[in-house]
Order: sequence, then C-alpha cells, then structure tokens
Amino acid sequence: MADSGVPLRVGFYIFFPGGGIGRYTHNLMAAMARRDDAGVEALCTPDYEWVGTDGYATWDGLASISHDIATLRRWRFLKGQFVNPTRAIDHAVSTALDVLHLANINHLTFPYWRSKLEGSGVRVVASAHDVKRRKSIISRRWEDRQLKAFYRYADALFVHSEYQVRELAAFAGVDRDHIHVVPHGLYSHGAVDASPATLREKWDLPRDRRVALFFGQIRDEKNLDGLLRALTLTDRPLHLVVAGSGGGRHRDVDHYRRQASTLGVAEQVRFIPRYIEDGEVGELFAAADWVALPYRSVFTSQSGVLNVAAHYERPVLVSAAPVLHETVQDCDIGVACSGDGPEALAGGIETMHRRLDDGHEYAFEDYRRRFSWQENARRTREVYESIL
Repeated sequence: MADSGVPLRVGFYIFFPGGGIGRYTHNLMAAMARRDDAGVEALCTPDYEWVGTDGYATWDGLASISHDIATLRRWRFLKGQFVNPTRAIDHAVSTALDVLHLANINHLTFPYWRSKLEGSGVRVVASAHDVKRRKSIISRRWEDRQLKAFYRYADALFVHSEYQVRELAAFAGVDRDHIHVVPHGLYSHGAVDASPATLREKWDLPRDRRVALFFGQIRDEKNLDGLLRALTLTDRPLHLVVAGSGGGRHRDVDHYRRQASTLGVAEQVRFIPRYIEDGEVGELFAAADWVALPYRSVFTSQSGVLNVAAHYERPVLVSAAPVLHETVQDCDIGVACSGDGPEALAGGIETMHRRLDDGHEYAFEDYRRRFSWQENARRTREVYESIL
C-alpha cells in the first residue's frame, strides 16, 4: 500500500474532447486537484473542451478524432482506437504516473495495446459508465469479448450504483472486490438570479400550469414517445418542454412533433429543437417544476440530467431504468415509477403533482452532501491507494 502522505500522480485518459463522460471526468479531476494527496493530469486531444479551466494539468498528445467531414471523422475515430491508448501508456511511463485512469475504454483494440500496458508497470483503472456497450462499432461478439477481457485485467473498476456492480460482475465474471461505487456528482451550469415567473415569461411558458422539462439529446432509449402517451392518460394541467435535438441513428424531433399531434397533446408540448447553451441550461431547469427522465429499462447508466436537476433542486420523475430508480429510492429527490410504459409514467405524474400540491420537501441537501464531487474524489483516491 502506498504512503497516504505522498501525493499520487494520476493521469486521466479522455478519448473524446467533450460530451457527458468528458464533463463527468472534468468535474472529478477538478475535485481531485483540490486535494493535497493527488496530482492530476488530463491525457486528452488538442480540442479537449475544458483545457486550463479548473486547476489540473493537461497533456494534449492524443490524436484528435474530430473533423467537419463525416468520412474523415470516422477514419480518425477508428485510427484513434489504435493510436491513442498506446500514446497514453507511453506518456504514463515517461512521466512515471502511478495510476492511469481510463475515462473511456477502447475495448475494440484491447489486444493491440494490452501488451504495451502489461510491460509498462503502470496500474490501470477505469470508469465503467456503461457496463455494456449499447451499439457495436464493428462486431458485437468481438467487442464484448475484448471488453470482458479488459474488465478482468484492470486493477480496479468504478461504477455509479450497486446495480452496476451486479451487472459488471455477471457480465465479465469480475470479482466484486475489484468493483467500487463512486456516485455521480451534481452538475452546475451557473447561478440563476431570475425568478421562475420571469424565466417562464422569457421562454414563453405558461404560468397557470405545472411545467415539466425533458432535457438533452433525444435518443430512442430515453422513451419520449412513452412520456407523450402518458400525457393522454392524466388530467393534470401540465406543459412539457422538450429541449434538445435528435436524429442520426435515432428518431428526430419531427417524429415526436407528429406523434404529439396524433395523440392530441401538441398544445401541451413545447419543442426547443437545438443545442442548449450553458448559459441557458440553468434557466430552463429553474423555470420548470420537475424534470422527466422516463428512460426505458434497458438504460443502465447514471444520468447527467438527473444531476443537473438535483443541483437546481428540481424533483425528477424516473422510470424503472435500474440505476435511476436505485438513485431515487436511495435518496428522495423525486418519484420512481413502477415501469417505463405510459400507464406507469402517468401514475408517476399523478404522484409528482400530488407531492407538489402538498409542498413535499425533497432531500436535495442530503443528496448534495452524500454525492458531492469532493466525496467522490475521496472515494476514488482511496481505491488508488489500495492497489499500489
């Protein structure tokens, strides 16, 4: 075991320049950098979104995977699967890092960079935000085999819930002693000084009914169609704001516009079909009464949206998606539905509105204390020490 009084040198490997995993890792590194017992460095691409913003060092020696032309972007992405893990390992060796912490796992090419890792002497850990990959890159069978192999090789693995501990142990046969729960921390997008009434006027939202917010990239597994159907099953005066865009491999916003019209709830739904800038995010959450996360049960990750809602003290409505359900059951920050179908979601809406009418006090302060980034950094640091 390492001497707890000696600062550890930790490098966080970050394959993507931004996104949800990038934001999570940035916040964890910032909290780690404020400690006296760890030196933190981001191993990132030159276009990493948070360079120089919050107290930790950066090494931008990874090959960029970004490009405006889709064909070249795909080529860079595939090339990066081979090049970037080896660059990170070489940097870890040359700078004598104690721990290499993978925020992203390039499991597709694990056999290629495994031998370099084995010869490096560097301890490697990883955050398994998604225990299993929902979509394969080339071959599901090959990728599952390599992902399992990496999980078994790693010195320690981090997940966000007890459900994910069980999922990872069952999927890869990993000893549970190697899997550690570090909850997701809260996300702030800046202070909001205006009142909810003022914000509703600014965003052209009704003041005479409850407002629910469905926020972020619209993907099929987020079950917006089930939420729209649930609106037809409740008489509660409710206005739904859908803020974010879809498309690509997923159904686009026009699909949901048509569905809302077909269901007869179009007047209850306001679509803001674009990327929401950081300065606008807090306003939308503060303008809403509650936040909808009706995700399908196949969604087994934690949610950044839930942790934005917790920061702005807006209760969440979650489905039976296991990690979200576990979070709300563990700490009273919202309503957990019995399933992800329209009937279960409608029942959750009824419970949410009854609680709002009764002035229910949610446990946001308890959640903020238990799942702070400082607490998550402490837990992470303890795991590092245990493997050295």
